[in-house]
Amino acid sequence: MSRSMQRPLLALFLAFSSCLAPLAAPAAATQGSAAQVKDYAALIGHFPPPGSEGAIADQAILLWLQRARTPGEVRRAQSEVKLHLGVFSEVTGQDLESGPFPLTRALAADLLDALHQVTGALKQQFARPRPYDAIPQVKPAVSRESSYSYPSGHSTWGMAEATLLAELQPERREAILDRGRQVGYDRVVGGVHYPSDVDAGQILGNAIAQAWLAEPAHRRRVELAKAEWNGEQ
Repeated sequence: MSRSMQRPLLALFLAFSSCLAPLAAPAAATQGSAAQVKDYAALIGHFPPPGSEGAIADQAILLWLQRARTPGEVRRAQSEVKLHLGVFSEVTGQDLESGPFPLTRALAADLLDALHQVTGALKQQFARPRPYDAIPQVKPAVSRESSYSYPSGHSTWGMAEATLLAELQPERREAILDRGRQVGYDRVVGGVHYPSDVDAGQILGNAIAQAWLAEPAHRRRVELAKAEWNGEQ
């Protein structure tokens, strides 16, 4: 377990997030449709309004981590700015960037497309300013984003892709899911998201992935991709 995950305030944040029960995705026909986006918005709810207890806690954790983050944590957060499957290489024990996993990479890319359709619409709908645009004390350690803050797209991606990879390597499921969650937490460490952005993104990522994986065409592709992991191709 990393040092950041052992710290008191962040530990509370992690404990709350990791105990969230898996939620079923809205039963709309097409990912990214207006009806689906509306249902996903209801699933994650609104971010804490300014001045609320939730918003105060968001800011407190964010600023505390800004003071406490280590150079190693910053380097990890910076390495995750550009989304790539290599994030999961260590926990899977496989080179997911250049190894013999073309079917897995194709699945991951298609899932990312499905995520973008939803997260882009939700960010525009909620229009939450980034922490550094709302709080003068926030000094990001990673590159700034031009998009809105809620929900966190990196958190959505981390949880969704981890859910996919856990299907392909179930014996390492918990380690893979933990690594997916870490991608989201590192966005708070980097100063570009609030904890509540991450919580919402992880709920959303799980829901989208579960719905996406339940589609028969995707299930068939998952079964084919499993052969890559079993050395059958």
